[in-house]
Amino acid sequence: MALVAMASAKGSPGVTTAGLVLGALWPRPVLVAECDPAGSDVAIRMTAPGGQPLNSDRGLVSLAAASRKGLGDDVIMAHSQQLDGGLDVMIGVRTPEQIGGMGGLWQPLGITFNQMFSADVIADCGRIGPASPQLPLVQAARMVVLVCTATGSSVAHLRERLSSLVHHVDAKLGVIVVADPKKRDGVKQVWSVLDAMSVPVQHRWHLAYDPVGAAFFDGRGQGRLDRTPLIRTASDIAAELAALVAMPTQHDFDMAEAAFPHGQGGPHGEGGPDSLGGPNGEWEGR
Repeated sequence: MALVAMASAKGSPGVTTAGLVLGALWPRPVLVAECDPAGSDVAIRMTAPGGQPLNSDRGLVSLAAASRKGLGDDVIMAHSQQLDGGLDVMIGVRTPEQIGGMGGLWQPLGITFNQMFSADVIADCGRIGPASPQLPLVQAARMVVLVCTATGSSVAHLRERLSSLVHHVDAKLGVIVVADPKKRDGVKQVWSVLDAMSVPVQHRWHLAYDPVGAAFFDGRGQGRLDRTPLIRTASDIAAELAALVAMPTQHDFDMAEAAFPHGQGGPHGEGGPDSLGGPNGEWEGR
């Protein structure tokens, strides 16, 4: 399975909503993980089955404490919970101050997310930059997708972040532009900006700016979600993105080698697949 890291260059272009809607439409089992140092939105916006509140104490913070005994599918899913509708999520930190307790978890967590046997992972990484604490997790992803709007300032920050990020990650890069479906000229201008850059952004999508559809992922939706522009555009993105990350890349083997140097397990040693975060593999606490 694979890790897809979603992030923004600046501001709030809708990364959390995009991650939730893609997770809801994902064609394989998937976990949406909040890895935004700014704090959790999902616990505030969404509910558990039956309309019950989500447990804000069960998620990334509780996983950090449990990770001292190792990371794997079972451990990760034990600290995840289900939204009303069936989507599995991992709740992020309640406040930015809790990030300090994450310590060295980001890199092993990213590698484990990318090597899970039971599900793909879509990680909402919030705003990302070279000094971001969650960057090691982003570096472990098979695909890094930046989300922006079609405004001039958002595109300017996108260019800046891509130019910097390309020196820090080896994963495939993608861009999702959140824009009014009727304003395709603005989206085309973003594509023109990307074409003029030397950064290899081969994968590009237009996600409809749709307040009516987005309201369903903010606990306020009414009517038929499947008829909204958000769902119509997100369905195609989810299918294509899932297909792109379905096959392992050289990046995955490089990350596995970093986690398990030659002769210490993993695909180049004795450990085999179970050493990469499966039910039989463990991470040492960091």
